Amino acid sequence: LTLFFCLMSLGTRIVERASALSRSLGATLDSIGSSLEVTRYTERLVPSTRFVTFNGQTPSAPLTFISPSSSLIGSVTVSPGSSVWYGAVVRGDVNPVSIGSNAHVMDNAVVHVAKIQGDFPTEIGENVIVGEGSLVHAATVGSNVLIGPKCQVLDGAKVGDNTILLAGTVCSPGTTLSPNKMYGGVPCKEVRDLTDEEVKSIAVKCDEVSAMASIHSEECGKSAQEVAQDEAIRTDKLFRDPEYFQPDYSGETKEEEDGVLGGGTPGRIFDNELNSPEGFEDAGGWEGNKKVDGEKAK
Repeated sequence: LTLFFCLMSLGTRIVERASALSRSLGATLDSIGSSLEVTRYTERLVPSTRFVTFNGQTPSAPLTFISPSSSLIGSVTVSPGSSVWYGAVVRGDVNPVSIGSNAHVMDNAVVHVAKIQGDFPTEIGENVIVGEGSLVHAATVGSNVLIGPKCQVLDGAKVGDNTILLAGTVCSPGTTLSPNKMYGGVPCKEVRDLTDEEVKSIAVKCDEVSAMASIHSEECGKSAQEVAQDEAIRTDKLFRDPEYFQPDYSGETKEEEDGVLGGGTPGRIFDNELNSPEGFEDAGGWEGNKKVDGEKAK
């Protein structure tokens, strides 16, 4: 037995020394690698970078929903109440991008500017939806505009107010679209005038997206602990019999006047000289507690 314990002790020491040596070697290699890097790399919990400073210009997006997998790069200004959804990119590197209030750049859409073939910034007005997978490149988009999925609004184009672009529409460079119209096709052509109901529906759709953005913003802002708690609650609801006791998932502790189910507050049912000296004396000692217990029994 003595030999066995000696061998165990020796093995433990060898493992401890090897672990310390491995940590030291890893730290040395990491230091050497960092010194060789041209651009410093920092590991992040979320691999995407939502705000990127370019040429001294940092994006500004107060009171907005910017999804974790989207990117705002350079001189980009997003007004309050707007949103940039998953996978979307708004890049203001060679010219600025401005997006008005209650405007929404949907999933995988791209908003960019131009400098080489023309000096064009990008301006997007209020109450605008840039549909999923669409491209707005160095163009001006008015207010109350609905750009459908997979559309292209190209360099120097101008989209008037109260306009709807049908899915897949391509607005050629330098094209000007009149307000209060519906456009479609490749290249785009006027389809018809918009009705008053259709004009009003654009703002309604923007408000609906804004409400959904608030929900996504709350969910994306949760910590790892909150996400784990949500998962535990979901699993509990999935397997708990509806006729069985249902817990309060709100996180608030609610107690009745006589404690939990009339049985007193757990851990404080009895006031005695050991767990509550002050409460015990205030209640009149043993005699006072007996009197209170007798009145409860009655």
